[in-house]
Amino acid sequence: MNKRNDAVRVFDILPYKQVFPFVMRKRSEALVFQTMILDLTKAVEFIKNNKAPDGRNYRVFELFIAAIMRTIVLRPELNRFLANNKYWQRNDLSVNFVVKEDYTDDAPEHSMPLYFKEDMILPEFSEIINQAIIDQRKPSNSSSTDDLIRFFLHFPQWFIKLCVAFLRVLDNHGKAPKGLLEADGLHTTIFISNMGSIGLGGGSPHHHLYEWGTTSLFATMGIMRRTRKKVEDKTIFTDLMEVGFTVDERITDGFYFTKSINLMQDLLNNPASLMERPVLPPKPLTKKEFKKKLKAQKRDQKAVISA
Repeated sequence: MNKRNDAVRVFDILPYKQVFPFVMRKRSEALVFQTMILDLTKAVEFIKNNKAPDGRNYRVFELFIAAIMRTIVLRPELNRFLANNKYWQRNDLSVNFVVKEDYTDDAPEHSMPLYFKEDMILPEFSEIINQAIIDQRKPSNSSSTDDLIRFFLHFPQWFIKLCVAFLRVLDNHGKAPKGLLEADGLHTTIFISNMGSIGLGGGSPHHHLYEWGTTSLFATMGIMRRTRKKVEDKTIFTDLMEVGFTVDERITDGFYFTKSINLMQDLLNNPASLMERPVLPPKPLTKKEFKKKLKAQKRDQKAVISA
């Protein structure tokens, strides 16, 4: 099965990586955890000096998401997942996070899968994120997803298990209903948890990836802390935030991921670049294009040997 309704097949994979799905069959067998300290000093300065088109201040959260989405656009291997022992590149760019209606123990919380276009700029990211947060925090808000789950839970357990197993098979073969994929936060490019917003100290915890769905990246944001140091007669302030990343190592290698994080830091050091449209990288090779590439490589190898 080389077709899905949410992604395209990636054929141009190094041979040793093609073995990964058979050696590491589950995401839980391929988890890599990485803690990064990101410098948000320039980002905070940008937020203080620039406002969104509607006149409000940008959130650090919005800028963080815009930077990580831009990074994924420019580093497309991060937008891949494995299903049915094959590599796939998502058709969309998406993020999921959870919003609580208010900061009390029993306040309802809602999953927020959001979808973006690859060439979006900061004001466009910000508008979508801000409006989604406003909508979900309305007291009268009733999530259609929550309502559907409540209805579903009225059925006997054997029926629920059967339906979930059936949906899992459909999803594994890329035939799950589009409505389920769009509503399910575990079919997004990345899941982001803003632990700093609830005041969790002591660093940023690492979250596992779920076997359900196709999300291959998880990021947890810690509390942003301001540090200061004396340089000659000047006091320099630095805004730092610890971020915990969890990655399915089968989708890319450590070198690629490290370069991607460095790119994200560059974007945070230069937030004005998020106000410009990106130059999009090429799409994955089709099966025909990949075969043509292999033939060209073999011809080049023969030419080198004969020379």
